[in-house]
Amino acid sequence: MFKPFLLSSLLLTISVSTFAELQISEQIRPQLKSLVNPAIDRLEIPATPHNMSLPEFGKALIGWGSGPQDAEARFNQVSKADVEHMQQQGLTLAMAESWQKFYENETQRNAGNPTAPFRAQLMQKIVNLW
Repeated sequence: MFKPFLLSSLLLTISVSTFAELQISEQIRPQLKSLVNPAIDRLEIPATPHNMSLPEFGKALIGWGSGPQDAEARFNQVSKADVEHMQQQGLTLAMAESWQKFYENETQRNAGNPTAPFRAQLMQKIVNLW
């Protein structure tokens, strides 16, 4: 008789304290306002050479890394020889232009994406080195 009562009391205490933590958490961390502009549609993800995966395309072929610092560093060092290697791996001018437009659109559509402007600039440089 005492065990069920003790177990019920324990469960009630845990649920009340969890609810209290949730309320405190919501007060400390208010909801973030989205930085996405709903008036600008997201473009379809462009094609990749030989249908390679997006990580393989972005990190291995283009070399833009995983954040704004990596994309900026790649922008500063990409060369004509790099672009020729990308061409040999199947990147076409149309693909490079599509990716540049995609990230230019993302820059305008989502102000909360710090990587998009650097990737747009990188893809434009690749197009210019074509």
